[in-house]
Amino acid sequence: MSCTVSFVRTSLVKALMIELTLLTLLNYVGDNFCEYRNLGHDNYKSLLLSYSDASNKFGPLEVKKVIEKSENFKVAAVAIAAIKCPQHIVK
Repeated sequence: MSCTVSFVRTSLVKALMIELTLLTLLNYVGDNFCEYRNLGHDNYKSLLLSYSDASNKFGPLEVKKVIEKSENFKVAAVAIAAIKCPQHIVK
């Protein structure tokens, strides 16, 4: 019983860490995305530049791991961008 509780707790902590890491990544990318959009870059170029910045800061393997393991990534990314700079998202 104790082993099962420990396993469930460990699994839950790992799941929460992934979401926290995802939110950290998306907040960082969201800020950069808005800055690049304000400079006049289109959505796609701003997104690529933002993820390039995140890879430089957090490491490309960490960024890739978070993206691969995250669910509803697109919805969360659009929501962050819409909150941070709605003038570039809601048209």
